[in-house]
Amino acid sequence: MAKGLAGYAAIGYRAKAESIAAEPADIIFDNTNFLPVYHNDMMNVAREAVIVSPFVTRRRALQMLPNLEAALAKRVSVVVVTRPTNAYKDKDRPALEETLASLQDTGVRLLFKANIHQKFAVIDQKIVWYGSINLLSYGSAQESIMRLESPNIAQELLKTLAPIVKVW
Repeated sequence: MAKGLAGYAAIGYRAKAESIAAEPADIIFDNTNFLPVYHNDMMNVAREAVIVSPFVTRRRALQMLPNLEAALAKRVSVVVVTRPTNAYKDKDRPALEETLASLQDTGVRLLFKANIHQKFAVIDQKIVWYGSINLLSYGSAQESIMRLESPNIAQELLKTLAPIVKVW
């Protein structure tokens, strides 16, 4: 059995109880446990962060604001891509417009793309968060998001935004 485990370890598998804290986290998270790792990535951003969140809520944007402000204070480019305000219900627009104005006031560059469904973040063109969680509006529904370090995947995702985002 030990020989089998050593073989699996050689190709990248880990025993469930084995600690992975010392290495980069390439893991699938849910909406209850991704936040500390995501916050850490945002606190360590060096050049740029692109966040694609089709929907934005005041509660989640305010929760993320300290991380965005810390990044901006380091002269990091922070771009948020979301749906335009006319994609929201009339009753939700005033709160959304106020929230987006708060983001812009801190220095976040807002870009709008109609009918966007992708949900991801790319940090320093190498760390990718990709999944079903709207990073600026997630709720309590069971959702998941994957974190991986891959410059190639980061570039592929950023290319999907090429018509509207030119930060790299």
